[in-house]
Amino acid sequence: MNVLHVNYADLPGRRFNGYDLLGDLRDAGVAGKQAVLSKSSTNPDVVCLCGESGDGFLREAVSRVENRHSMDHLLQPWGRVLAETPEFQYADVVHYHLIHSQMLSLLDLPTLFAARPSVWTFHDPWPLTGHCVHPGQCEGWLAGCSPCPRLDALFPLKEDRADQMFRIKQQLFSQSDLDIVVTSDFMRDMVARSPLTGGFQHIHLIPFGIDTGAFLPSDEQLVSRRALGIPDDNYVILLRATDSEFKGLSYVLEALGSNPPARPTTLLTVESRGLMKGLSPGYDIVELGWVEDAALYARAFSAADVLLMPSTAESFGLMALEAMAAGRPVVCFEGTAVESVTHAPECGVAVPMGDSEALRVALDKLAADPGDARRRGHLGSALAAGPYSHRGYLDSLAALYKSVQMRAR
Repeated sequence: MNVLHVNYADLPGRRFNGYDLLGDLRDAGVAGKQAVLSKSSTNPDVVCLCGESGDGFLREAVSRVENRHSMDHLLQPWGRVLAETPEFQYADVVHYHLIHSQMLSLLDLPTLFAARPSVWTFHDPWPLTGHCVHPGQCEGWLAGCSPCPRLDALFPLKEDRADQMFRIKQQLFSQSDLDIVVTSDFMRDMVARSPLTGGFQHIHLIPFGIDTGAFLPSDEQLVSRRALGIPDDNYVILLRATDSEFKGLSYVLEALGSNPPARPTTLLTVESRGLMKGLSPGYDIVELGWVEDAALYARAFSAADVLLMPSTAESFGLMALEAMAAGRPVVCFEGTAVESVTHAPECGVAVPMGDSEALRVALDKLAADPGDARRRGHLGSALAAGPYSHRGYLDSLAALYKSVQMRAR
């Protein structure tokens, strides 16, 4: 069986955007190719739709026109380019992943879906809204996105045409036949409630899987701390430092800045540096920046006592799953997919959305009760090895592709 994965890029998010699946699914008899707009790898199985010297200028021009007229993914020409590639024409199944980010025009989707048996993973709620990627606490997506209270949200609109974009999606989806994959109970609930997806009959919950072998055993914690320059006895909070509006850094700063730590504490951050300024001198801050080295990334989880992940919008929460695979408890907000992925309150700890004080209380409780932190960590490890196993994820996808291919005959 030949499966073509369609995503805006190959290497960013490679574990779940199709790129790693090219090799991971071979043992299941699934040969893979990938079509992208931005290619960073040298993999011959990845075809770049945007390759000519003038294509970059075309992408920028299309983006400017859409911005000027408050459109969201209507003018991109790459769907027709995709349809003409041999990889598309010879595919038994086409699996669409993140097809926004100037990837495909909504207007081309019914034609593409009709041309080849199709699967689309909803990596975020954008297919369910008038223009935004995460509606958060807004429930306008349940009733047509009119009026839109957040025109500045990704993807921004100068004028409020969110309701028009919503109706365009509704019309185009009604003309489409495909299988939808969601990766969390949170996303399955949104799809079930959305007026845009009521006509889709084939919805599949396939959680992302994790390779637990990529993480270090618990007895490596002191080795990892010493490798990172962290004192042996410190309480270590791992977090993602980013100014993304969805990742909740402001709540982290409020929670940690409200009082000095009760015991020596290290904040171990990944992604961006320099965002933890202004905290009490009682905190030791170790900033790893953007980590591409898998061994260093595993060391970060091994060194930690807890992952703090106060996202305000999340459709799965991969870093939470990574913490579970490493045997570390997760503290998060209620109302996002992280709460269900971590099986809070039994495994993860979820506190009311936006409540910085509750975040601090949860962190202090885990610091004061290492036994409870270990219990939650062990439960997370069991979940990562069971319902979230990488093998289970691959087997579920392979079975889905076969069923989609059979249904199309």
